[in-house]
Amino acid sequence: MIKKLIGLCAGVLILLFGASIYSKNSSSEVAAILDQLNPLVPKSELYVKTTAPQSVNGYGTASYQQLAADENGKTRTIQFNGLSELKTDRYLKLSSKGAHIETYEEVNRDQVPESALKEIDTQR
Repeated sequence: MIKKLIGLCAGVLILLFGASIYSKNSSSEVAAILDQLNPLVPKSELYVKTTAPQSVNGYGTASYQQLAADENGKTRTIQFNGLSELKTDRYLKLSSKGAHIETYEEVNRDQVPESALKEIDTQR
């Protein structure tokens, strides 16, 4: 009985660790769901400079896929939806858990860390 329990716990840990490796550099919807549910994935803040949306559905929800940077300047591609089409060339602070974007808020340029600003200002 103990061996089965230990085996089950080890299997769950391996599964969670594998899911976090799979979703590490992915911006897909599957990666976002895995990251949202995975307790091994930490919460963080990312910064983006808004661009034109990739698409806007019939309800006005805009879909974005763009480069985001953390406070250390490490970048990753992320996907998120805006409730409406966002104004371009504005700075957003995203609260994320891996590929899952929980919230976003507009911030001033001087509120974006310098290393993140270097990365997101040079894209285009």
